[in-house]
Amino acid sequence: MRAARDHGLLPYFHEVESPALPVVQMDGAPRIMLGSNNYLGLTGDERVIAGARDALTKYGTGLTGSRLLNGTTPLHLELEQELAEWMGTQAAIVFTTGHQTNLGTIATLLDPGDTVIVDSGDHASLLDGAVLSRAKLRAFRHNRVDKLEQTLAKAAGDGGGVLVVVDGISRWRGTSRR
Repeated sequence: MRAARDHGLLPYFHEVESPALPVVQMDGAPRIMLGSNNYLGLTGDERVIAGARDALTKYGTGLTGSRLLNGTTPLHLELEQELAEWMGTQAAIVFTTGHQTNLGTIATLLDPGDTVIVDSGDHASLLDGAVLSRAKLRAFRHNRVDKLEQTLAKAAGDGGGVLVVVDGISRWRGTSRR
């Protein structure tokens, strides 16, 4: 760690001096941004910037707390209605972060009598949501479909519903590709 730090190779807390686009100015040089979730490039879209500017003028910089306690703006409701219509569902809810999404969704879908099966390589927020649900937690070795199948067989005897939570799969190993 010391050698990596001395040679400027640690990837943490570098200063970004530009908008969060596919290429950013970081520590005085252009860098390809590989850690962003700006998949659609909307952070630099002029329509999004103009909409954000209008929202700042009308609502300020935020509700200074959660929607649950401090209120919901018409913007929240409009976005959720549009998403529900687009998805063909009765309703939708928007969370402010992926972490909150994982906590709220998993904890809501499961009851204490259910079982949640997680990949041992899942993001911590997925595991936190599983624990928060109070469902029985079973893990399988990362990316091992054969281990998932064994865990599913064990979970069949747990009673209640079963939810499998995987963050991503880099490549399949095992006997089947279900």
